Amino acid sequence: MVGRNGVLLLAGVLACSVAVFPAQAPSSAGTGAVAGLHYFDRNADGAWQPVEPGGGSAVGLYRMDGGRVATVGTEPGGEYLIEDVAPGRYRVGINPVGYQLTTASEVVVDVVAGATSRADFGKLGADITGVTWHDRNADGQRQADEPLLGDIRFWIGRWGGGTDATGHYALANQGTGTYPLRFVAPEGIRFSPKNAGAPATDSDADPSTGIATAVVALTDGRINQVPNLDIGLVAE
Repeated sequence: MVGRNGVLLLAGVLACSVAVFPAQAPSSAGTGAVAGLHYFDRNADGAWQPVEPGGGSAVGLYRMDGGRVATVGTEPGGEYLIEDVAPGRYRVGINPVGYQLTTASEVVVDVVAGATSRADFGKLGADITGVTWHDRNADGQRQADEPLLGDIRFWIGRWGGGTDATGHYALANQGTGTYPLRFVAPEGIRFSPKNAGAPATDSDADPSTGIATAVVALTDGRINQVPNLDIGLVAE
């Protein structure tokens, strides 16, 4: 599979790249550089698109015998640059704990003096999404004629969020873990019964606490998505 700027990327195995790019001003004569991007691969195709955001991680550069040469962090946009690299063949790698790899975790690059070799890395996280709606008949199931309710607040620990004006929310690119979302019902509103009926249209909050829990896990290297973590609200 060909990744960004022509680097060969084979998901799940070691990939080899012999492509080199114009140098990004290595600071020492006679050396080269290694640069690239660590990104959230939203469509899991192993290739970066401009709409896909950067994903933070440490990037390691190693000799072929495994000896460490350098470790750098990515910039906010996911870019990284390792300068002053002596010419030769190296391994470049990441270890994105809690995410699904969509490219190789290691890439082999040939560093040439005065040039920049590239290695990009993609990963996929989980999207936790849902709606808040007016459960008019208080049955815990969302019917087609029941409207969504916007601007409902929720908390994950000390971090606060909420649904938008249309009643939707999305937590994108999450890693593995358990996410208790504590929704706050407006005054005069209570929560619907929990898990009453079909999972795609039920309410997932505990009526006594307002907490709906999302669980993100890796199974056989694949991360699960969490759609329809929905919240029904009943007027008292």
